[in-house]
Amino acid sequence: MPGSVLLRRARAARRLPPPRQAGLLLPLAMTVALLLMLSSLLLLTLALQSRLQAAVQRQRRQAEDQLMNAAQRWAGHLQRQCPEALAGGPPCAEVGEGYRLVSYAPGPVVAEAGSPDQGSGDLVLELTGSGSTTESAPRAAYALHWRREVAGENEPAGPPQLVGIEERGLRASAAEAGEEVTP
Repeated sequence: MPGSVLLRRARAARRLPPPRQAGLLLPLAMTVALLLMLSSLLLLTLALQSRLQAAVQRQRRQAEDQLMNAAQRWAGHLQRQCPEALAGGPPCAEVGEGYRLVSYAPGPVVAEAGSPDQGSGDLVLELTGSGSTTESAPRAAYALHWRREVAGENEPAGPPQLVGIEERGLRASAAEAGEEVTP
């Protein structure tokens, strides 16, 4: 009968555990499944957030590029049409394709004996026509640097020549700055 004892023991080992122990596996499996689901949702949220941040940064870089392009076009137009505006004359171009002039304030002229006059002006431009309203249109500030060669004894000084545009960064839109918006 030793074989029957072994057979009984093998059958006893295959028996299901009592009902009290069977209730532990289901909550444990549910907890593990819940943790896996939460971790996958967290990873999905992080991926979506990083995509959103990348899109916002791309739009900001695009606005910066468009505004720098507008500043270069405005300064080039000023240089060709009315260069005296660089040194304090009235600007001859207030609106261009895709932008408008918010302000241009010429700075002081630095004049030293025997050297060219130098100066700069503060320029603020705003994008237009890019699907944004005047209240939310991006703005940027720039410094325009110029110099005027020294005149000879019998020659008048020439017009100021633009020598550089320095980007000073994006500015708050009119609505964000609390300014009155003018179309």
